[in-house]
Amino acid sequence: MANLSDKIRVSIDDLEDMLGVFGLPEFISKAENRFVRHTEEVADRVASDPKKRVVFVSGPTSSGKTTFTDRLVSQLQARGKKAVRLSLDDYYSLNALSFDEEGRPDYESVETLDMRLASIDLARLVSGDAVQTPTFDFMTRTRVESTKPAISIGKEGIVVVEGLHGLCEETTGSFDREQYLGVFIMPYASVMADSRLLDSDDIRMLRRIVRDVRHRGAHALTTIDYWPMIQNSEQDYYRDYLTKADYHVNSFLAYEPLVIASLALQDIGEALDAYEKGLLVPSVFMERSNVKKDFANIEKAVAKAKMLQVWLRQIPQAKETFVPKTSILNEFLCL
Repeated sequence: MANLSDKIRVSIDDLEDMLGVFGLPEFISKAENRFVRHTEEVADRVASDPKKRVVFVSGPTSSGKTTFTDRLVSQLQARGKKAVRLSLDDYYSLNALSFDEEGRPDYESVETLDMRLASIDLARLVSGDAVQTPTFDFMTRTRVESTKPAISIGKEGIVVVEGLHGLCEETTGSFDREQYLGVFIMPYASVMADSRLLDSDDIRMLRRIVRDVRHRGAHALTTIDYWPMIQNSEQDYYRDYLTKADYHVNSFLAYEPLVIASLALQDIGEALDAYEKGLLVPSVFMERSNVKKDFANIEKAVAKAKMLQVWLRQIPQAKETFVPKTSILNEFLCL
């Protein structure tokens, strides 16, 4: 059973020091190396156990699951294991959605995934078959014809399954416990001023704002307006998946507020400016809503955005060009 551990606490003074005499590159290197060690530890555990055939990687939104999984696959391959990634995101099926009291569609629950097909594909992979997996386009929010080559691990390889529900019963239940390793990944940190300024949930929301603007055609107020659905949905599975995991990987990088806060502040400012000018584009997350509204609660989202502006202006800034090309942050920055 995994537990949240090694919480990272960073103060505004710490962030200012990073830009000072010690030099930002040194701090970046230490933060990145810490995360790499997490990946190597998991890879060593899996590669040393011939019974392990699957690694299930779970965690809440904007935790860095995809980058961690890609790195883990590479580490396993470097240890002589044939390994592939299976992303549950590609199994989205949005035909039947539920909604919250303000009309937000629930894109977060396991019911939005075609778990039957995912389970079949996983079983085929572990048995040695080559499998053509589906593809989901997050810009259009539809399943599209897959052009990816078929994947295979042979009879002794490892499948690394990643997704919000990577540790759900529908995927793990087909395997004996000795056959798989569970990893729960999320940033676990606080950014402090005179008191706590940002917590783990805020950090993930900022990552999500930055990613949605650059990857998914959604402005900052769209993400903030949808965030209550994410929070409510996570409560249904968060504790179960963490308990089921063997490892918790802390994906927070000590220097990341310098970069993420700056970009999120810019994105929030642009969205608020559009709102004040009457030019705000409707929320893409409400397109499938059961109510005819452009936003679930735009007034509440605007108030939250303005509060975030106050917090983020206290954080010193660094250019995203400082972020290494191999960093997990690139999952959100689209560098």
